[in-house]
Amino acid sequence: MDTLLHGEQTSRITVGRTSLFITAGLVFWLVTFLLLLVFSATPPVAMFEQAWRALSSARRAEANFYAASDFRAAERAWERATRVWSQENDKWFFRRDFHRALELAKAVTWQAQRAESVAVATKDSLRFATVARLAFVTQKVDEFKTQFNHVPVAAPLRKRFVAGELLMLESEFAFNRRDFWLSLRKVQQAEKLVGSAGEDATKFLRTYLTRVPVWQSWVAETIAWSEQQNATAIIVDKMAHRCQIYVAGKKQAEYIVELGPRWLGHKRQKGDNATPEGHYYVTKKKSLRHTKYYKALEINYPNDNDREQFLAAKARGELSRLAQIGGLIEIHGDGGKGVNWTSGCVALRNQDIDKIFELAAIGTRVTIVGSLKTEPTFAQNLHNLPNRLLNGASQ
Repeated sequence: MDTLLHGEQTSRITVGRTSLFITAGLVFWLVTFLLLLVFSATPPVAMFEQAWRALSSARRAEANFYAASDFRAAERAWERATRVWSQENDKWFFRRDFHRALELAKAVTWQAQRAESVAVATKDSLRFATVARLAFVTQKVDEFKTQFNHVPVAAPLRKRFVAGELLMLESEFAFNRRDFWLSLRKVQQAEKLVGSAGEDATKFLRTYLTRVPVWQSWVAETIAWSEQQNATAIIVDKMAHRCQIYVAGKKQAEYIVELGPRWLGHKRQKGDNATPEGHYYVTKKKSLRHTKYYKALEINYPNDNDREQFLAAKARGELSRLAQIGGLIEIHGDGGKGVNWTSGCVALRNQDIDKIFELAAIGTRVTIVGSLKTEPTFAQNLHNLPNRLLNGASQ
C-alpha cells in the first residue's frame, strides 16, 4: 500500500515537472517572439510617402518633359525602391532589413526634387528665349510686310514668307499652351523662313533698283524732248504709282495710277500681267466705241527693243517656245479701283484720263520706268500711296 502511494506521488511530481518545463518553454518562445517582433525592421512608410509626393510634384511641374533624364532617373529609383521593399516583405519578419529600401526612397526624393528644379529653370529659360524670338520674328514680319507686301515678288519667295508667318502663329499658340519646347522650335523655323525670304526679296529689289540711274536718264531725255518740241510727254513711275505730265518741259500734273498685278520688272511676254518699261509713244487715241474703257491712249508696245529682248530670252530658254510677246498696252480710264488690276496697262481715274487725253496727241512721248528713287526712300514712297492701293497692290 505504501509502495503504491509512493508511485502515485512520484508520477504526479513527474507530470508537474513536465508541465513546468513545457510552460517555461512556451514562455521563452513567446518572449523571444515578442522581442523579435519588437526589434524587427520597421517598413519606411513615411519616407516612401515623401518620395511619392516628390515624384508627383515633379510630374506636375512637367519634369517628365522639361527635365526628362532627371525625371526618368527618379522613376527608376522609385521602381528599385518598391522592388526592394517588396522583396523584404516576402521574408520572415525577423529577417527583414529595409535599410536599402530606405536609402533608395531618399534617392527618389532627391532625384525628383532635382528634376522639378531643372524643369522650372528650363521652362523659365525657354519662356524667356521664346518671347525674345517671337518679338524678333514679329519685327521681321512687320518689316517684310512694310517693304514687300506692296511689291509683287516671286511667288515661291512670298510662299516661303507666308509659311514662316504661319509657323510664327503656331509658335504663339504653343506658347499659350505652355508648350515652350514646341513654341521655340516653331519660332526658330519661322525665323529661318522669314529671314531668308526677306534677304532674297531685298537682294531682288536691290538688283532691280540698280537700273535707277538708267531710268533717271530716260526721264531726263523725255523732259528735254518735251521742252525742245514744245510738246506733251507722259512719264510713269511704277514704284511710286504715279503718272507725271510735262508740257514744254514743265511739269503740269501728277496722278495716281494702277498697273498690272505683276508690275515689278519689264513685261516679257503675253499674259504675264506686267507693265512694260521703256521709251514709247502714243499710236492711237480711243474713245466711245473704239475702246472697252472710258478712254484710252494706245502705245507702241512692243517696240524694237522689246522684240529684241523677247527673242533673246527665248534663245536662252527663259521663255517657252510657244510664248508670244503680246501687245495692246494702253494708258486708259476706269481706274480708281484701289488695286493693281490691269493686264499690263496703266489705268487712271476717268477725270484724270480726261485731262491727259486732251493734252496728248499721236506721237506723244510715253516713258515708263521702274522707279526714280533709290532704295533708302522706297518704303517712304510706298507709305505715301493711298491705303486702298497699298492693300490691293499685292493681289
